[in-house]
Amino acid sequence: MLILHTLTGNKKISKAVIAPAEGIADRLATWERPVVTDYELGALLCAALPAADAAIEPGVYKAIVDRLSSFHLISPAKEFKSGAVFQLFGRPKPSAMEVACAVDPFACVTHLSAMEFHGLTDRFSKILYLTTPPDKEWREQAQERMARDLGQHMAVHRAARLPMLRYLGFERVEGVRVELMRRSSRGAFKAIKSPSIRVAMVGRVFLDMVREPDNCGGMQHVVDAYREYGSQYLSLILDEIDRHGKPIDKVRAGYLLESVCRIQHPRIDGWKDFAQRGGSRMLDPQGEYAPTFSETWKLSINVPSLLTDGRAGAGEHPPHAD
Repeated sequence: MLILHTLTGNKKISKAVIAPAEGIADRLATWERPVVTDYELGALLCAALPAADAAIEPGVYKAIVDRLSSFHLISPAKEFKSGAVFQLFGRPKPSAMEVACAVDPFACVTHLSAMEFHGLTDRFSKILYLTTPPDKEWREQAQERMARDLGQHMAVHRAARLPMLRYLGFERVEGVRVELMRRSSRGAFKAIKSPSIRVAMVGRVFLDMVREPDNCGGMQHVVDAYREYGSQYLSLILDEIDRHGKPIDKVRAGYLLESVCRIQHPRIDGWKDFAQRGGSRMLDPQGEYAPTFSETWKLSINVPSLLTDGRAGAGEHPPHAD
């Protein structure tokens, strides 16, 4: 049983506490992420128990955190609630993306930040765009993650009242402002080992561009990205928007691919079935309605650069793409 001795008012750590602290220190030496959360430290403590049903006495978790801190192996991350997130000794300064993905295990880098990661923009955004599940879904995923992480130690973890896996809200990380979107459908993403982040797949990024252009540098920047990279990533764009795009997403993307990128493809032709008249249907969902109109896509072309751009004409017949 882990115990904490108190003598003459000063806490002294027994060997039973030193041993798990050293084990946790060894694990942190090879920790893949740039920070560690209080939940993860508690899970490491459980993993260091000599038996699945071994008890953890009150005060032991704090004693171990204090010991690791006293040797400067961990230090509080100032942008989070005190005691919730710790930086690791000897690590190079991490990116905001790395820290955010370490603190929120269900968040992924999206929108303009994902465009930057995939080389779809030459902008260096001062905002980190993240997408994570809504509260209820986040809590459900957290319960599933804890069950996997803790396994047979779940009961001991709860009995000791160790920190739970919970959502840690943050508005800035590593000095970068965070724009967080809560979405049930985050779309496909991939986990990168170096840097240790999760980032939206390319096809999903192109879908987000037409769905939320204001989070992707604005509609004009979206037009430029489609024009420059639409042909290169055509198959990924078609697959993602076919599967997950709403009718209006298909109309907007179809217009951009056909009339701006000058691509003709049977799957794009199929999206024309989703075109329908309506005064609220605009290429830029956040823009003002413009009288210039695509008869093919039943869409107000409310992007100034496209009003005089001959390539944007709805009646053109672009070359066929294989």
